[in-house]
Amino acid sequence: MDPRFVGNVVEIWILYFVGMMAIAARVYCRTKLVGFKGYQLDDYIVIAVACMWTAAPAIGQVFVAVCEGRHTSQLSYEDRKNMPPERYDDWEYGSQMFLFGLSGYFIILWTLKFNMLCFYQRVVRGLWVEKFVKPVMALVICSAIAIIFTLSLYCRPFHALWQVWPDPGPECVPQNRVFFVVILTFNLLTDTCIMLIPAPVIINIHTNKLQKAGLIFIFSLGFFCMFAAILRFVLVFHLNDAGISASWSVREDFVGIVVGQLPLITPMFKRKFWVNIGYATDKSRSRNTNDGFSGSHGVELGSGLHIHSGNRKPLDPYSLTQIGVTRMGSESEEEIVRPEDKAANMGRYSPPSHGPGIMVERTVEIERSSERSLDNRNSTSTNTWFNAI
Repeated sequence: MDPRFVGNVVEIWILYFVGMMAIAARVYCRTKLVGFKGYQLDDYIVIAVACMWTAAPAIGQVFVAVCEGRHTSQLSYEDRKNMPPERYDDWEYGSQMFLFGLSGYFIILWTLKFNMLCFYQRVVRGLWVEKFVKPVMALVICSAIAIIFTLSLYCRPFHALWQVWPDPGPECVPQNRVFFVVILTFNLLTDTCIMLIPAPVIINIHTNKLQKAGLIFIFSLGFFCMFAAILRFVLVFHLNDAGISASWSVREDFVGIVVGQLPLITPMFKRKFWVNIGYATDKSRSRNTNDGFSGSHGVELGSGLHIHSGNRKPLDPYSLTQIGVTRMGSESEEEIVRPEDKAANMGRYSPPSHGPGIMVERTVEIERSSERSLDNRNSTSTNTWFNAI
């Protein structure tokens, strides 16, 4: 291996290791919270991403270390004309690996986008922004099809993309500016649409400033992906060093993987996660036992209001309603209320006055059980909350 490429190869494998650790942490956290039976589509998609991510550094190493970053985009007409035929195979192989890596980069990135949308579909379930998830999914799929057609049909015949001689022309090169512009354009467009889905709810959420800042940070991490995409495009065409395209493809995929997993591993940074799975003790256990509660609990709004004791796995902890309870206002606007505020009002909440319309009263039974009599369910309290339609 050329010594000048050693640093690139080491970096590629370090990024691979960190990316796999992020995916493994997400799988572990998700499994502990909902179990294998509670897996959703995005949980399976991320496993497929892990398999594809394993192939990415291997392709990158072959292109950088074996092919030494060679591809026919670097050849002028005179270079092609004067090149001895016995060297054609080296340049053709390098060009094929370049295209293979470009395709892998694109597939991983778009799979991550779809995976994030599946996650958002659970995050905003029951909120008014949920209706935008499927259209953005359609946009991601259509943009992927458009990119595939661009890569496949822009240069015909397709094998001319790695042909050395006769010269196929400036359009038939692996590092084609059209390819990169189309990918970058759809990349930025889809990332923007994905980030806009939870934005209205996060901005107007009713919670403390620190928690709100944390939510805004987590859901705005897509800016890092957009920055990496723009930086990759600029550096690839302005520096044009051997192997730089492969390195930046791996870097951008790495950023996408880490950013996509961060929202799902944040529970691991909270003590109650480790309490619930039995690796830490609950300091508030003695205080809560007298109340009939044991351990920590979460609130999730789906078809009803569920309160889970520390002994039970929640149905789905990744929902904005896990932060609080959603209540529909008189103008059909969602309001997120913190669980502690809601709990303080239990038993004395009076429905707000509304104009003409239908008032639906929903009664939810909340079961409280101590550790010793969890299965007996010996005490029950009832709380009433309202939805104005």
